[in-house]
Amino acid sequence: MLLLAWGLRWIALMDVPPGWRDDDLIELYTFSLDILENGPQIYFAGASGHEPLYHTLRAPLLALAGLNQAAARWLAATFGTLTVLLTWAVGRRLFTREVGLLSGALVAVSFWALMYSRVAIRHVGVLPWALLAIYCAWRVLQDAHPPRIITLGIAIGTAGAMYTYYAGRLVPALLVVGLPFVGGRKGRWKSYLAALVGGVLLAVPMFWAASHIPGADARVGELAVPLTALTEGDIRPLVQTTWTTLGMVHAKGDPEWLYNISERPVFGLAGALLFYFGILTRLGHLNQANARLVLLWLGTGIAPAFISLPPSSYGHTILALPAVYILLAMPMKAAARRWRWTTIPLCLLTFALVAGRDLPDYFVTWAQHPATRFLYRADYRALAQHLNAHPEIEEAVVGSLLFGPWDSIAVETDMQCQDAVLRYVNPERALVSGAEPIRMYLLENERRAPQFQALLNTAPSIEAPWGMQGFLLTLPEPPADALTTDVHGTSLMAHPFAGALALQAVAWDGEALATWWRVVGELPLPPHKLIPNPPPPGVYNGPRLSIFAHLFAADGSFITGDDGLWVDPYSLRVGNRVVQIHRFTIPADAPDGPYSLSIGLYDPLTGERWLRPDGADKVMLSELSR
Repeated sequence: MLLLAWGLRWIALMDVPPGWRDDDLIELYTFSLDILENGPQIYFAGASGHEPLYHTLRAPLLALAGLNQAAARWLAATFGTLTVLLTWAVGRRLFTREVGLLSGALVAVSFWALMYSRVAIRHVGVLPWALLAIYCAWRVLQDAHPPRIITLGIAIGTAGAMYTYYAGRLVPALLVVGLPFVGGRKGRWKSYLAALVGGVLLAVPMFWAASHIPGADARVGELAVPLTALTEGDIRPLVQTTWTTLGMVHAKGDPEWLYNISERPVFGLAGALLFYFGILTRLGHLNQANARLVLLWLGTGIAPAFISLPPSSYGHTILALPAVYILLAMPMKAAARRWRWTTIPLCLLTFALVAGRDLPDYFVTWAQHPATRFLYRADYRALAQHLNAHPEIEEAVVGSLLFGPWDSIAVETDMQCQDAVLRYVNPERALVSGAEPIRMYLLENERRAPQFQALLNTAPSIEAPWGMQGFLLTLPEPPADALTTDVHGTSLMAHPFAGALALQAVAWDGEALATWWRVVGELPLPPHKLIPNPPPPGVYNGPRLSIFAHLFAADGSFITGDDGLWVDPYSLRVGNRVVQIHRFTIPADAPDGPYSLSIGLYDPLTGERWLRPDGADKVMLSELSR
């Protein structure tokens, strides 16, 4: 069972998931690597608040093995395998060895469990701690002579769960509520509660730190939309999310392609019937402590999805995952009691039922779906693999409408053996070239400015990675009617902004403005720092350079403008050429012209403008008309 679980968590790791997603990279770079650089943290305020334990455990792995696919996901695979082991242990201890072995094997092949065991995020990390706490709690209350160290496991498991993921905060609630439901041997409750209080006290420093950072623990508030509506007197969202979540086993599962084939239920029809039969068998034995515990565990685990969005979220309900598969194994217990000879065939049939549905769905259907490949940047992984296979490529331009810091990080993380310098642009608004023709890779079927598409239609095609088109690009010189001097007749190239970025020419067609730029010096940008998304409270996470293009009437009144830089400025180097498209919407009641145009550069954070050698903070052009 464990070999199967471990193997399924490592096979085809570069293909499933098909690439990196933002949360993978954010947790790796801004949490785990931050620990290596700045030391341990008690709480991370970024990304709406993150508990530190999982990131701290992964940090030494990254230090030893470097940042790569295996090192990033080794801990998830390990915790996923431990979840299988501990599900077996809890199922065996609460019920029978058949239930334990079958429920563990089902978790090993489960789509739900595989999903979180093969990504670089922390969700699966909460399960071994929670299972440890439940296992030890049961033994403390029910065993005739439990080892003293078992009591310590309640404290460690409770604290570990709370230090890993916010769903772990339900573990002490489950154990407190579970005490009167489960009962126990006489005199055990004192040591039980002492261990539980000890675990909670271990987590107090984290909660104290989070409470002293305004807005740091924002995740619950961001997701609890139904609960917020309820406080305002509207019960409908809560009813809708609760109803949908209650049907996640048979009707509608997690709607997000990031974690599921959208709305695919946890089980097919046969699996759902077995699961509900398992619930019925436990409801029929509520006089037994194990039945009460597993049903309470199930209800507690899925409760977060009642009050948050999206409903049926596999991440929000992850604490219930082992309980779901223990209940699925329950019919085997009933069958074994009546017809012992049917135990092995029925267990194999149930295992085949889940594995035959979940494994193809995860490794083939979900992994190859266009939505999945888009969300996990499969094209960028293909690009990195293409560049690794062609070490002769030293420079290239990459186009993406969603280009941003995590796009470039996704490529660089997979581009382990290649030193190619990449420029990132939004092809709807900008292109980049050099003094010599440069390779450009654009996503297939992605929108491009008509002016750029016309240029690309004449550019030679080159070999490109999966999902992309390749071109050998040379930007043409500005058209003959482009403006190359300012209102004073001075050449635009004569006074580059900050001695680094020179405006070469401007072309205006009455609606769109094309600007040509040359990089003539090192751009004086602040140091590039990766910030988690959402950023910590009070931390700016936007661009540090933008171009403003403002249109004015003849009397000097402002008409319209279009600010933006659709090139990653940190990727630009001396010698690069850039052409940008600014689009204006001129109000219907605006005068016909002539207009004047003001162009400059500024830092969106500080508002500070870049200056030219003559001290001016903008270029003025005139005599423009519709």
